[in-house]
Amino acid sequence: MDFTPERLPLPPAPSRLPRPRAGLLIVVLLLSFVLGLAWLIAGQWQSESSRAALEDLRARSARLHHLDTLLLQMLDAESSVRGYLLTQNTVYLTPYQDGQAELERTLAALRADAWTDDGQRETVDHLALLVDMRWSLLSQAIERGVPPGADQPDGGTGKQVTDDIRNRILSLRAATQAEIDATQDGAFARFADARTMNRVLGASVLALLLVLVVVLYRQDRLRERMAQLLRSENERLHTEVAHRTQELSSLATYLTNAREAEQARLARELHDELGALLTAAKLDAGWIARKLPAEAVAPLRSRFDRLLDTLNQGIALKRKVVADLRPPLLSELGLVEALRALPDSGDIGEHGGRLETELPDALPDVPAQTALALYRIAQEALTNVRRYAQASSVRLRLEVEGDELVLAVEDDGVGFDPAAREHNRHGMAGMAHRVQMLAGRLDIDSAPGKGTRITAHVPFARMH
Repeated sequence: MDFTPERLPLPPAPSRLPRPRAGLLIVVLLLSFVLGLAWLIAGQWQSESSRAALEDLRARSARLHHLDTLLLQMLDAESSVRGYLLTQNTVYLTPYQDGQAELERTLAALRADAWTDDGQRETVDHLALLVDMRWSLLSQAIERGVPPGADQPDGGTGKQVTDDIRNRILSLRAATQAEIDATQDGAFARFADARTMNRVLGASVLALLLVLVVVLYRQDRLRERMAQLLRSENERLHTEVAHRTQELSSLATYLTNAREAEQARLARELHDELGALLTAAKLDAGWIARKLPAEAVAPLRSRFDRLLDTLNQGIALKRKVVADLRPPLLSELGLVEALRALPDSGDIGEHGGRLETELPDALPDVPAQTALALYRIAQEALTNVRRYAQASSVRLRLEVEGDELVLAVEDDGVGFDPAAREHNRHGMAGMAHRVQMLAGRLDIDSAPGKGTRITAHVPFARMH
């Protein structure tokens, strides 16, 4: 496991960061939707109005056509009868003979027209009576051979009926034409209103689109500004974290070196001062026991023997404490022999775990700081095995792999989860820091119930 410093979680964005105005964008989108819907409804209304106006114009144009056709049919019938009366040639009666059926169809078309004015309906009905009357007069003229009222100054009844038919047709035609003109005027007015409405709606939609573009542009710029501020804030925080991590690493290095120096000082004082005192006390006790008379020493022999044993235990304890504080084998015989003496017996912990060592016969020159760091790592790893692992087999290995010096401690104990954040894991942190001081890496491979393997890799480039 590479114990590089982890980046601290970033705090929330500072309050000075601008906030995008989502409400304005929503309002603009809603207004655009409403105006677009209004524009669609207006276009549909304009289409329906135009279609209705065109259908109305077509119906009234058909009415004009029927009125003109009726008048022409009447005039053709009268001309046909006059030609026959003048020439007595029956060929002239063809328009008259065929015209009655056509007149009936034209009158039926006029009656079928859906006029809303009851007065116009009555006019059409009266016109049909006049047509029947005129047709009867033409039939009488053919039978008599002379048009009725031909000798009268005003033309007689036939001319009056024809004039009345013409006047009523012209009246209906004028009314229809007025309706056509009114429909056209209304259509033009609606076209003008629709054009104005389209202009207003179109301009409004374009204005809202422009506002939308401006809002989106400003929000894009706002996002860019926020991203820039966040980047600068992240860089500042990362720089501060790196600076503080460096400070903590320097402090840890200083404390580690200070502790080793203090332990070395204590080891020297215990070896020089306390060792000398204990040795002198042992020598004095032995001298006193030899100088006293035998009859005086006999009652005190057990006391003298206990005192000498206590002094021997104190000297042994002093040697053990000195060896723990500053192992003499490390400076006198080197790293390999110091590791070989960890521990003096083969048992590891209360569960009787056996320690197996795989150590090289010789090593390249290893600086004292590197040798001390690797020794402390092995010492701490074996201490953890004794306290927690409950292992039955432990292996300590030191070897050279490429351009690295590798120290490994492996056990078959209960193991643990390296990713779990637990308290009192300072031993692991201390090992990791010692490896970091040598620009190496510490790998921890473990799992609950599967043992633990701790491996320290130290490059040779950092040993010189």
